[in-house]
Amino acid sequence: MQQLRPSTTPQGEAWLSNFRPSDAAHAQLLIDSLHFVSSTSFRQRLSEHLHALLGDPSRVPGPAALYSIHSCGQSETMFIDEVAPVVPVTGGSELIVQNILRSTEQAFDTRVVSRQSWELELLRARRVRSLVFVSDYAGSGNEAISYAKAWLRNPTIRSWRSLKLIRLHLVLFAASTTALRRLTSSRLYDALHVLHSGMDFESSSWEPAQREAVRSICKKYAAASEGGLGWDDSEGLLVFDHTTPNNLPDIVRQTKGRAQSGKKWVPFFKHRSPALDLMGALADYRPVQNRQLQLQSVRQHRLAAASSLRSMNRPELELLVDLLAHAAGRRRHPEQLAPALRVPIPTAVVLTQLAQRLGLLDEERRLTDLGWQELRKAKTKPRQVTGGLRSNNEPYYPQALRGSR
Repeated sequence: MQQLRPSTTPQGEAWLSNFRPSDAAHAQLLIDSLHFVSSTSFRQRLSEHLHALLGDPSRVPGPAALYSIHSCGQSETMFIDEVAPVVPVTGGSELIVQNILRSTEQAFDTRVVSRQSWELELLRARRVRSLVFVSDYAGSGNEAISYAKAWLRNPTIRSWRSLKLIRLHLVLFAASTTALRRLTSSRLYDALHVLHSGMDFESSSWEPAQREAVRSICKKYAAASEGGLGWDDSEGLLVFDHTTPNNLPDIVRQTKGRAQSGKKWVPFFKHRSPALDLMGALADYRPVQNRQLQLQSVRQHRLAAASSLRSMNRPELELLVDLLAHAAGRRRHPEQLAPALRVPIPTAVVLTQLAQRLGLLDEERRLTDLGWQELRKAKTKPRQVTGGLRSNNEPYYPQALRGSR
């Protein structure tokens, strides 16, 4: 049965009518590359991610205080002038994260102090060692950066961190390539714990010409005269059951725009969250990943050609081979490997550790001699036998007999 794609839903077909025939193919490529995450999957995966982190004191020392990230002003300071980590009533996705944090508290007893951590004095009294900031998604990274800065403007928090009495942790369900880059370079957080990375133009398995064509139509049909590639040009492709992030291209989110020949714009999403029937049809939809293009992007052309002919029937072996190929192309960090391998970041970490135990990668995640040897073997095209016996219905009579020795 063929998988239902966004472009084949009634909303997708109506939305595609906004575009000229010459642009429709790239508009279809855009919406068919969206990632849809259902509410059930989001809650379950984020809860499991939090439990794994909080259950490992070497990663998140306790006691830990958990907070749902929300927007903070450029000059706001946490715990000063009535600024507090309490989630606003109109918090939207922040409230959903806060509900997940409440259920997480019950499993960890004294290691988590969220219910009693709304005041600075309580943090001091409980000797909190980890401030864990949690969010569903970082599209541009700006919100997570401004939230950390609001905490670090507080002289007490800044002093505790300087003395290494506390560490700031950021836990995300997903982050775009742009957001990860900004968060890492900001150095505001002592540790980033991201479950999924990518889900944007940069990590999509598009050819360079396709990527530029999609960017072109995003700007051409955007209602606003500037931009069109999502908030801060972060080019997101992720959709949640509870929200459509503002880093999606404008033409996917806008309700008004410039359709072809002066027609009225037909929106794909009519509200800030997807329609129930659309989300029900596309729950946990993921675009088909073009493995050959991913390998070609790191100049593994021979491996891409060989893999199109060879079927390993062992997905784990295929992942290891692809891991070696991307490591050879200098994609060595789990955040880079995860979208290329189409796995969560923790899985990319496990695969990297397995490759190191097998002697395929060294401690710096570079290929060893054995790793290069295995990669060369994978590039060998399978032998193809073209000859064969000719079929013949006539009876066979031996023409000679082997003599005795």
